[in-house]
Amino acid sequence: MAINLSYPKPRATQTKIFAVARTDSSTEKCWLPKDAVIVGVYVLQMDAAVTAAATFDVGVGSDADGILNDFSMGTTSVGYATGGTATGAVVGTKLTADSKVSCTYTAGSSTAGGTGYVKIEYFVAGGNETITS
Repeated sequence: MAINLSYPKPRATQTKIFAVARTDSSTEKCWLPKDAVIVGVYVLQMDAAVTAAATFDVGVGSDADGILNDFSMGTTSVGYATGGTATGAVVGTKLTADSKVSCTYTAGSSTAGGTGYVKIEYFVAGGNETITS
């Protein structure tokens, strides 16, 4: 298809934001609809982890780290960051069903801190649309 004013289609993104707690263990955080395509994942860390050992995963459906895989709270410290190298394999793919988003926090040797929020940006593709590069 030729690129012009009508293609690619403009998209409006939607956002889910949830808190990350040190007690999260496969904790349900929100749901994403069928046909959602995650186009961005960000972390707003509010408290620095005491050591660099604190990490967390954010998963979708049965993929426990499909959105974020071992995001390091000690490495990023306090502030707003993209998923970077911790971005999971589900980002950029179309969900085939309504899917639960869950979070698991691994404190490691960290004794405090390392909490904040995750922001997921997504759009909902049409039922017959495919996502290709």
